[in-house]
Amino acid sequence: MKLFADGRAMAEKILIVDDKQSIVEILETALSDAGYVTDTAMSGEEALSKLSGNGYDLALCDVRLPDIDGMMILEKAMAGPNPPSFVMMTAYGSIQNAIESMKLGADDYVTKPFNLDEIRQVVKKSLERVRLKRENVSLKEQLGRRYDFPGIIGKSKQMMEVLEKVRRVAPSTATVLITGDSGVGKELVARAIHQNSPRASQKFVALNCAAIPENLLESELFGHAKGAFTGAFAERKGMFEEANGGTLLLDEIAELHPSLQAKLLRTLDDNFIRRVGGNANIPVDVRLICSTNRNLAEDVEKKIFRLDLYHRIKVVEIHIAPLRDRKEDIMPLAEHFLCELCEEHGLRAAGFSQDAVKAMLAHPWVGNVRELANAIEQAALMTEGDEITAERLSFLNEERCSALSAQIAEGETLKTAMGKIEKEIIARALEHTGGNRKDTAKKLGLSERALYYKLDEYGLK
Repeated sequence: MKLFADGRAMAEKILIVDDKQSIVEILETALSDAGYVTDTAMSGEEALSKLSGNGYDLALCDVRLPDIDGMMILEKAMAGPNPPSFVMMTAYGSIQNAIESMKLGADDYVTKPFNLDEIRQVVKKSLERVRLKRENVSLKEQLGRRYDFPGIIGKSKQMMEVLEKVRRVAPSTATVLITGDSGVGKELVARAIHQNSPRASQKFVALNCAAIPENLLESELFGHAKGAFTGAFAERKGMFEEANGGTLLLDEIAELHPSLQAKLLRTLDDNFIRRVGGNANIPVDVRLICSTNRNLAEDVEKKIFRLDLYHRIKVVEIHIAPLRDRKEDIMPLAEHFLCELCEEHGLRAAGFSQDAVKAMLAHPWVGNVRELANAIEQAALMTEGDEITAERLSFLNEERCSALSAQIAEGETLKTAMGKIEKEIIARALEHTGGNRKDTAKKLGLSERALYYKLDEYGLK
């Protein structure tokens, strides 16, 4: 939103370009009623003349005009300084024109015949992007500060792209959707956005929508009035009120019940909440960030997630790739976790052996960064020397057991199969202790006599 010098809000200005008087009048009325300042052009030449003044935030332009093609208007406007956002209008059978316009720099397009709700939604979304760009540039100039990304470690191309998006979106008020598998660090990225924003001095509040029972989630989000339900002995603030002035992260947003999706959309549109059992509309100023490990577009197609809410929370999307697809980040992360653990627990381990590095780079890391952190913690706590070796990495033992289980022959008894696994474990323990039977027995939690019996049973020397 643009502001006058005294801080008052200035309405955005839209140029409507179409050669049909009836369409121009309908659009002018609809957009004026929505609070925008409108201007019109009935030809391409008139449009170019008005656009040269650079006074518009958005141009709603028809592709087919009697004198100058709408694509030419778009191309010339984009070549000039500070072009407005463009939304192209095209006939239903000319979708290819719309695709070409996007390549030339158009922000979006609508097909004729259109409905006014669609126009208003597309215009609103496009102007939010305009505000995002403007706020980003303005705040960078005003703040001139370094960006801080605590806990986000990585040098891969994918992580560099994530951090660049964080830099761009953080100074704004735009709603952000963070996607990626469980354990990739979505909350860390959300915190980085908050900490690099003008709201950094205010609260960052996070809520996992999947962790709260459905019947309690509305109260958790919006609070409740005294006596709203059994057990509501006093009024209580919800997460929106707790985060007022700051940032609210709704993790696992896909788990939100459809009825709550509608209430969340209402809150985002109107900037107020109503407590469960309450009558008052309470104003809130919250920057919303959502995250999910699901494909929300598919949920929209399945009718389990609202399309309007999907567009509302996805003003900017930041996708975090799984760790297996950015192997360059594995060792920097591992070294970071090890350094923190050594400092916290006073451990000696200062690095990783070559076989440990090789094993970590080859591991698929289904649990992503969270799995890596847990593996390093277990290995560090169990290591007595100066470096972590491959045999201290718990996931390798799990992989070996899985591999051995997969080798069980058809018709083989459980006792025989378990014997093979046990023999493998004892053999590796012997190898680790250099053949010292006393140490091997202690390592395996066996008496020496029991170990001797198993060595004889399995033919191990």
